[in-house]
Amino acid sequence: MQEYFRRSGVSTALDGLGFHFLALLLSLCWFTLLWGLRLPTLTAGFALYLMIVSLRRKTRDGRVKRREAKLRKRIGGELALERLLMTAPDKAHFEMAMLLSLRWPLTLLRTGDRGVLCEYRGEKLLIAFQQSPIGEPAGARDVLTLQREAALQGADRGVLCVPGDISPKIREQASLPLPVSFLDREQLIHLFGCANPATNAQLVALGRRKKRLPLRKWSATVLSPRRARRYACYGGLLLLLYQLSGLFYYVIPGFLCLVLAAACRCAREKEEWL
Repeated sequence: MQEYFRRSGVSTALDGLGFHFLALLLSLCWFTLLWGLRLPTLTAGFALYLMIVSLRRKTRDGRVKRREAKLRKRIGGELALERLLMTAPDKAHFEMAMLLSLRWPLTLLRTGDRGVLCEYRGEKLLIAFQQSPIGEPAGARDVLTLQREAALQGADRGVLCVPGDISPKIREQASLPLPVSFLDREQLIHLFGCANPATNAQLVALGRRKKRLPLRKWSATVLSPRRARRYACYGGLLLLLYQLSGLFYYVIPGFLCLVLAAACRCAREKEEWL
């Protein structure tokens, strides 16, 4: 869940500032190419920039609602997956089978601590949830254990739900001697999120888990090597806007962005040297 804590107010403000400068720059460049550098060009460029900003504000509500719904499904799916890792094995298998029955017409026949035996269109399936750390891929031993248990219970096929990834080698092994189908982490999060999107109480509880970053971590976030290209792009756009408009106050933030880009490059070289 830590990836939802990475975006800070500083990065949000920088992204908004970059959008406004980019929209203004493109508007001015468009009319400069059409009419040349003159006073009507600046007026028309600012008018087009204001239209773009107004259109963005009008469509913001719809975009925010869609983004919120998507984020609620994602967070709800991850919270449900984390909770399932801490439950008893028989209950985890049962909840997984119930979740899949919402999507496919499954008939539950027998439950146990090794999986849930179901019937799907005349075929017997043994559904099992692998309680391993999130992100850990499925192993050959896990697949073999499910195949052995499915054969003992008379199932035709096994379904292994893994909170991680599945390698092509494991998928190849799962075809023999008894076929096994997989549901990886992304598929499980999607299924859980559609069935149980995050509630307001869960979002509030998740927000309380966010701790204030110390100064060292805050500086590491600002000077992350991944931000170097973005800083350089913003700095170049600001200096180009200064060349087009002649307004001096674009120079200071432009050079500041270039300095930040250089600092991020130095941080990357230091990490590679280490």
